[in-house]
Amino acid sequence: MSLRPASRRLAVRACALAVVAALGLTGVTTAHAEDLMAVYRQAVQADPIVKQAEAQNRIGHEGMVQSRAVLLPQIGGSVSYGYSHGTHVDSTIQTPNGPVLDNNFNYTGGSSRTESVGLQQVLFDLGKFAQLKASKANAASSQAQYTAAEQDLILRVAQAYFTVLTDEQNVTFAQANEKALQKQLDQAQAKYHVGFAPITDVVDAKAQHETAVAQVITAENAVFNDRQALAQITGAPVKSLDPLSDTLPMQAPQPDNMESWVQVALASNPSLQAQRDLVQSAQSNVTVARAGHLPTLNASVSYARNPAWGGAGLPSNVRANSRDQGTTVGIVLDVPLFSGGATQSGVREAIARRDQAHDVLEQDRRTVISNTRSAFNAIKAGISSVKAQKAAVESAKIALDGTEAGYKIGTQTIVNLLIAQENYFQAQSAYSQARHALVVNQLNLKFAAGTLSVQDLAAVNALLQK
Repeated sequence: MSLRPASRRLAVRACALAVVAALGLTGVTTAHAEDLMAVYRQAVQADPIVKQAEAQNRIGHEGMVQSRAVLLPQIGGSVSYGYSHGTHVDSTIQTPNGPVLDNNFNYTGGSSRTESVGLQQVLFDLGKFAQLKASKANAASSQAQYTAAEQDLILRVAQAYFTVLTDEQNVTFAQANEKALQKQLDQAQAKYHVGFAPITDVVDAKAQHETAVAQVITAENAVFNDRQALAQITGAPVKSLDPLSDTLPMQAPQPDNMESWVQVALASNPSLQAQRDLVQSAQSNVTVARAGHLPTLNASVSYARNPAWGGAGLPSNVRANSRDQGTTVGIVLDVPLFSGGATQSGVREAIARRDQAHDVLEQDRRTVISNTRSAFNAIKAGISSVKAQKAAVESAKIALDGTEAGYKIGTQTIVNLLIAQENYFQAQSAYSQARHALVVNQLNLKFAAGTLSVQDLAAVNALLQK
């Protein structure tokens, strides 16, 4: 009975290829690769999160314009037309000598038109002035949030880009591992058939190889999923991506001081500034609510003209025309007296919202400090990790070569060889992940500090292989 699992191996291989074809991964390598800046330019045009922030920024600006508009002169005009028709009959007239019968008949119909134009100007309204201040703070917050969204897009594109690169290299390592294990399986079977190896070597090699085939499929699935995540940002499927070059600068953050970065973050982080503006807006809204207790003073100027024609109160055969016109200048003082407790309740609500905004600001401040410190440490640790993982790859390769040589002469078992093979490809994968993570963490530190820009992304793009 033959122990060669050829038919089973072919079936597994066919399944893997079917998955690859279904996921559209067979076309990953194309003639035109895209670099990081090309992907970013697509994202700028298509990312819905940034577009939402941009729209919110415009909303905030228009809210400020509307709050300012109510403090400017308000001019309005109106024209109305009316027509009435009726009669009036006096049947009796009371005299000192008694009632006298009279059939006096009067026509009461007529037409009139009223034309007016008026101007009103706020002289004192603390609530409206405070509302303008709150709207300006809201507009500033929206602008800061838009800046934060732009920086977040830079980071998200870089994270998604290097995640796909990591996945693709994992596929490469997994495929190489599978091929190497296939070779080990073939050798084990050949030795078994000539009596130079036990059946356990074949069983171990077959188990490892089938596991490697499954790992290839898993890695290819990860590529597909993370490419879809990148496409969600760019709005279109991405082509093959330029990989990271072998030469990667190992530079510590500048300045090389954690607390210096924390101070920069507290001063420059746009999300934190947006929340500060919201606190200012909430404080102004407290003033708006308290202004409900105060009087308001407005000036007004109006001009009206009221022509009329008809015979109101005159005999039916008589008609008369008239016209009234005049200008009115005045000052209106409104004094609130009692509103059922609504004003006091509004003040308490505004104070609670202000306190809530303060608490959110403190939470955001602590988060920014924590994220900045973590990002700083991640770079410092990442530099050491890249160096260590590179050394681990070199050591694993030496160990693999030695184990292969020992297996050929019988001093190493197939199990040891399979373990050395797996260790080597795991070391390669870890090294790739460490390099990509270091690049992303360098961007993440600037994002936490609020200084991330397109120039930083372009600097990373210069590290790619064209």
